[in-house]
Amino acid sequence: MADNTVKYDLPDGYIFVLGPDDRDYIVPEFMVPSLEQAFAIQRTKSNIGVAKASGIDPSAKNAQIYNTLGGNLHVPPEPPLTDQERLSLHAEVCSLQQRLGISYIDAAHRLYLAEVEKIKLANVHRKALGALDRHVRKSLQFIAERHSVIEGKETGSNTKLQ
Repeated sequence: MADNTVKYDLPDGYIFVLGPDDRDYIVPEFMVPSLEQAFAIQRTKSNIGVAKASGIDPSAKNAQIYNTLGGNLHVPPEPPLTDQERLSLHAEVCSLQQRLGISYIDAAHRLYLAEVEKIKLANVHRKALGALDRHVRKSLQFIAERHSVIEGKETGSNTKLQ
């Protein structure tokens, strides 16, 4: 019998990974752990058994939105999660639970702490960018003032020569 398998010569540092759609993907080795986690989440989502969840939470129907000068104001400020968001979070927790062999509570706690760290890091970046923005504005003001002073001297010297 003929062998129907195809052999590929992969470049160094690359590997085959079976995706959630049962297709082979060629990916760099350093991406394998995070990619396997993402694929496991996709498989868990498909195994949950809910074909379609409502995008609107029944308790969120009473939410009011006010247009203000600064943008939209949502009341309550943080509306409850939709069914789809809840299912997505549940799938992530189940996937992490199966991958690490830990309890559901521990997996949920790990994901919660990961989100807290992301928020802390985003806050640090926001503050750093705010400081950078202030420094750039001060530098631009200094350059503009210096440029206007130099222009004033040049126009003043031109009038004296004429």
